[in-house]
Amino acid sequence: MTDRLAEILNTRKIGKKKLFLPYLTFGYPNIPKFLDLLKICQDQGVDAIEIGIPHSDPVADGPILQESSYHALKNGVTPEMIPEILSSVQLKVPLIAMTYGNIVFHYGIERFGKDYRQAGFQGLIVADFPLETSRMLDNLKEMLSVIILASTNTSAERLRKIGQESRGFVYIVSGKGITGKTNIDLEQIKPVINDLRKTTTIPLLIGFGVNSPEMARELAIIADGVIVGSAVVGFIAQHSDDPELMSKFAGYLSQYHQALD
Repeated sequence: MTDRLAEILNTRKIGKKKLFLPYLTFGYPNIPKFLDLLKICQDQGVDAIEIGIPHSDPVADGPILQESSYHALKNGVTPEMIPEILSSVQLKVPLIAMTYGNIVFHYGIERFGKDYRQAGFQGLIVADFPLETSRMLDNLKEMLSVIILASTNTSAERLRKIGQESRGFVYIVSGKGITGKTNIDLEQIKPVINDLRKTTTIPLLIGFGVNSPEMARELAIIADGVIVGSAVVGFIAQHSDDPELMSKFAGYLSQYHQALD
């Protein structure tokens, strides 16, 4: 089974480049602005973009991402709408869908994989599916790289299995808590990185609670890169009515690039 997403990301980190993946909620603050923000991410040279599918009960998300999800739902966003809209957008940067299991099952597992792959998605994160449950997605693994989460309290044996089965990258949850509200302890993350390095060559990325370029730089010393969600969406929320949102957002992303170079 070809892991196209891992191949792309491993190629991009040649020369010890650290990977930067911002998170956007589809349809936030509205669909036209979201599409503009998506293009700015690509223009700024991000390595991939994680796109959250709005959900009415996003249990892994902190208040910032929850609010963006509720806002998008009020705007009428549905899972079916996302590939339909993105199929008409010319993007080269890999897209990663972040969602919850009931959305994938309600959509239809194979149909979800087919539709989202055709729309430019390379990967899938199902936030409430641990290692064992992720095997229920086998029918779409030919279409999307299914990314598995690992945490600082995961046993060495379980990390070995996650390293063997995750595709695209391993998503390392930085600590206990929800997105944007996580207490990060580097000393707890290092053993997770070390154990995963023994079993996989795909990138190891840290997310949850990465709230500044300085923190991103510190975490990237031990990992292959970072995923920044609540901080990015929070910046968008703060400036959503600003006519200079797009230029300010480009400048905001460049701060992370500078920190990770």
